[in-house]
Amino acid sequence: MKTLDYRLYLDKVYGAFLGKTVVGTMGAPYEGVKMPLELSFRREMIDAMLPNDDLDLQVLWLDVVEKYGTDFTSYDLLRRFCEHCDYNPGEYAIMRKNYNRGIYPPLSGKFCNDFYTTGMGCPIRSEIWACLSPLSPALAAEYASRDGQLDHVGDSIEAECFFAALESAAFFESDLRKLIEIGLEVSQKTYTAAPAGQDSRFRRLVFDTLRWCEQYDDVKRILRKILAKYGHPDCTNMYQNVGITLTALLKDDLDIIQTGMDCINCGFDTDCTCATAGAIIGLIKGADAMIREYNLQDVRYVLGVRSERRSDSVRDLAEDIALLGAALSGGAITEAPQKVFAFARSQYPLTFRVIYDNDSPVFHPGKPCGLTLIVTNVSNEPRQGEIRVCGTALCDSFSCDLAVGERVSRHYTVEFPADARTVLERNLYHATYRGSSEEQHFTFGIVGALPWKVTGPIWRTDPICTTELLIENDYQYRKIIAAVPYDGNRRDISRRFHLNMAADTETAFCDPDGLFAPYDEAADTKYEESVFYQTEDAFRIDDFSGFTAPATYYLSREILVPEDRDIFLQIGHTAPFAIWLNGELLARRDGCDTWTAENVHLDGVRLRAGINRIVLRLTRVNGDAKYNFTFAKGTTCAEHYVDNVAVLPGFFGEVSSPI
Repeated sequence: MKTLDYRLYLDKVYGAFLGKTVVGTMGAPYEGVKMPLELSFRREMIDAMLPNDDLDLQVLWLDVVEKYGTDFTSYDLLRRFCEHCDYNPGEYAIMRKNYNRGIYPPLSGKFCNDFYTTGMGCPIRSEIWACLSPLSPALAAEYASRDGQLDHVGDSIEAECFFAALESAAFFESDLRKLIEIGLEVSQKTYTAAPAGQDSRFRRLVFDTLRWCEQYDDVKRILRKILAKYGHPDCTNMYQNVGITLTALLKDDLDIIQTGMDCINCGFDTDCTCATAGAIIGLIKGADAMIREYNLQDVRYVLGVRSERRSDSVRDLAEDIALLGAALSGGAITEAPQKVFAFARSQYPLTFRVIYDNDSPVFHPGKPCGLTLIVTNVSNEPRQGEIRVCGTALCDSFSCDLAVGERVSRHYTVEFPADARTVLERNLYHATYRGSSEEQHFTFGIVGALPWKVTGPIWRTDPICTTELLIENDYQYRKIIAAVPYDGNRRDISRRFHLNMAADTETAFCDPDGLFAPYDEAADTKYEESVFYQTEDAFRIDDFSGFTAPATYYLSREILVPEDRDIFLQIGHTAPFAIWLNGELLARRDGCDTWTAENVHLDGVRLRAGINRIVLRLTRVNGDAKYNFTFAKGTTCAEHYVDNVAVLPGFFGEVSSPI
């Protein structure tokens, strides 16, 4: 068994978090600048620490492991975040939203998370796992995988495992190239989304970055290579930022100032690239060496989360981590002070887990939700009792007679209620275990897919061609073509007439409330009507229409709220849209945009108590038309509402209360 002297261990833990806070502070003011810079170091860049989620969440994770020990679960981490952190940027908002809907890891990082899946949110949280398992890169990576699945899936989790394994190995290895090799080897074994025998995109990024660092001396040239192959419009996307971090580490001889400045001058997620690079240098060199080399003082950290640490000293934080790591090491940390931790896991005799069929925690009329409830006895004694499961369209009970380590599973097919007139986005289910002298509760959820009544496609010939126009021009379409001032020669215009159609955005409904007539499949309407159930936050026109030409669609929904409510609307779009609430135009965008989940933010939108009517006008102008519309509780980095209630389109105008 490898051993590590406590004084060296503490020095490296302190070095990791001193490097993370100091160098992370250097980069924080420049986060989001997506272009090369030419800044020079100034001493004031490291004088005062700025709040950073890179550290915030690791402090919360320390709180969790102090309470539960190595038996902590992903659910424990997610609950700690949701109860002790108030900000919600990007993927954090998604995992909180899923938690509030009863959707837990690993699905909390995947469901409704199609933009931030490969963000930097979890690779920046790796140091705590390395410092709690300083002699076991595999264990550090396993801890990191429990963490990463809260808000990510795929390569971002592998990246966190990579950094955790690399940083754990830095307690006994100082050669950066060897550390990278260890990180790659361990992370691939721990978590990878790549098929067997293939490299993930993350691994290809690392291999490419290593090769480019060998070929070129100019960091900016390597940056161009990284962006040309792995660039992404989101400054927090993982690929480009991991490449920048590794480049700065490899090219700057572990000098924290030069490494930090190269991270900054490459741009993008500069607080994260700087902080991770600083932590790795701190682990390799240790705090004492860095303090002497750079004349550093102990840093007072600033938290953006709620945690009752004994002080705001990074030195004290490092000591708390080291004392816990020593207690967990099984004697591998020698000469360590003794501190007893009373881990609380034993109070939970059973664990509950839900696996959804096809990773789809959704139901709506015509689509049931399949799920399996798995209950495991993790106590040291047999358990006997009854488990009862209750919620919308589900009521079941079964006996629970489990030996130590034994588990029982129950599969359910939950049908959407046939007599329902509304759809609730959040549908919670309660599982209760009752033994002879104990009781345990677990809550999980199914998301109700919110319905839209779809009117369309609405389109026209391009150029416009009507019966009246044909009669007027003696049924000669060339006369029609000639009358329309399109760019190009006659052949261009002729081929456009034969090959293209256009979205009709000028059509106005004389009676907008006609959009809210109850949906009737047999009705003879001017435009095709259908019902679309939105299963995730983002959707495409292709999800509800097979009409591939340019066209306009009107989507209408009635939603119900119990009281007047001010909301903040976040809208993502790649194609034109307009949105009305209760007859008032809230926003209109006639152009196309690069997809994000939050292209447009609308402040202070008021929903009135009772029924509210929303109309979307969506326009496909080319091959892609993707949107999402999210109700949030604040202007930025805010929690999302999950208590939405929508009227089924067959009952528009007939429901006035959400109860």
